[in-house]
Amino acid sequence: MARGKKAGRGLTPLQRKFAVEYAVDFNAKQAALRAGYKPGAAREAWRLVKHPKIAKLLGKSIEERRKRAIVTADRVLREYARIAFADIRRFAKWGPEKVEVRPVSAFSDDDAAAVAELSAGKGRGTRIKLHDKQRALDAIVRHLGLFDPRQTAGDPKAREEAAQRARESLSRRIDALAEGDAKK
Repeated sequence: MARGKKAGRGLTPLQRKFAVEYAVDFNAKQAALRAGYKPGAAREAWRLVKHPKIAKLLGKSIEERRKRAIVTADRVLREYARIAFADIRRFAKWGPEKVEVRPVSAFSDDDAAAVAELSAGKGRGTRIKLHDKQRALDAIVRHLGLFDPRQTAGDPKAREEAAQRARESLSRRIDALAEGDAKK
């Protein structure tokens, strides 16, 4: 929690305690209880979250946490892109008799990030499961504002055209990101 000279100034000790507790799990009701407010103080908890000085203190705390974790929109987008553009052919070799998963040491960092599960099954060989590609694509599309399903809700042709434009735009943006990573 930010504790500079101005952080929390003008708040009661109970309000400051609430801010500290809220920053733990972002659950206003539980934070109020842990801070010492009476049970049933859910309404009070939401008032506290919206209190201008508490909101400012929480904003500083969240920003400090984000900086410590080095979580940026670009980093999150890059992780989604790793999942969205994973290609199953990079993980396995197909032979005439069976499919064989490549050794994990052969996976690139991007490929490894796309793996949700890797397990050796009895009698069935190694099983590989990738993270949900469609979900990652949807998240990228929402993040980039490429597609608003409300605009095309009743028109399948318009929906498909919008989806195609989104794919093309997304592909260009991801290619630009990939080029930037390759230069590092």
